[in-house]
Formats: sequence, C-alpha cells, structure tokens
Amino acid sequence: MIYAILPIFAAMLYGLAFALMEKALQITNVVTYMLIGSAISIPLVLALVQIKKEPLDFGFLQNKMDALIVLLAVIAPAAGWFLTAYTIKNVNAGYAAFAEVSYPLFTIIFLFVLFGIKHFEWHLLLGGSLVMLGSFILVMGQMKAGTG
Repeated sequence: MIYAILPIFAAMLYGLAFALMEKALQITNVVTYMLIGSAISIPLVLALVQIKKEPLDFGFLQNKMDALIVLLAVIAPAAGWFLTAYTIKNVNAGYAAFAEVSYPLFTIIFLFVLFGIKHFEWHLLLGGSLVMLGSFILVMGQMKAGTG
C-alpha cells in the first residue's frame, strides 16, 4: 500500500525542489547546482544501502543491452533535470513544472515504442492528449510573452 502513495510524496518533493531551485539558481549557476546535487547523491545512496540492506548489484554489466538500458535510464532523468534547471533559471519554476507535466504521456509512448508494453486505455490516451494540448498552449503563451 505504501508504494502506491510514494508518487504523491515524490510529487510533493518535486514541487518543493522546483520552488527551492528557483531561489537557489538566483544565487548560483546550473552547473554548480547540479554538481552539488551529484555529490549529495552518493552519501544518500550509501545510507539507503545501510538502511534497506539492499546490496549494490552490478550484474547487469554482464549483458551489453542490459548495461545500455541501465546507463540510458540514469542519463535520461539527469539530462531532464539539467533542462529543468535551465528552464527554471531562465523562465521560472511554475512554468517549468506545468510545461513538463506532459511526461506521463511520453512515458506511455516510450514504453510502447521501445518495449511493446501497453499500459494505456482510451481514457489514458485522451487525458494524455489533453495534457499535451495544455502544455502546448502554455509553451506558446510563454513564447508569445517573450520570456520563453
């Protein structure tokens, strides 16, 4: 049951992160911010290893395709976080948060295109399409305002 509500807590932390990031990026630049974030990740992961008793497992390195998938799965959100940070630095946190809300639709599309996994029904596709339309309207409005 707890795992089902973890995304809500993650969303709360992302909201807090976006708000704090807007202020932090007024104080420092994106590269410094991201370096500090990377440095903090290592002790957090090591603490998780101790708390959850979940061992580090590099068995995926024995298979090239598995290694590539894990590498890309780590690179994609890091690159996305960079893009988010630059958007927050140059536009604002509220815009960045609303503009990237379309990622669930991209998740469904990539699951299907890359792996043939179908986690969607008509209502999910319709709702995702409306989210994409809303994101498009938001982006176009921001660009017309001259701040995008």
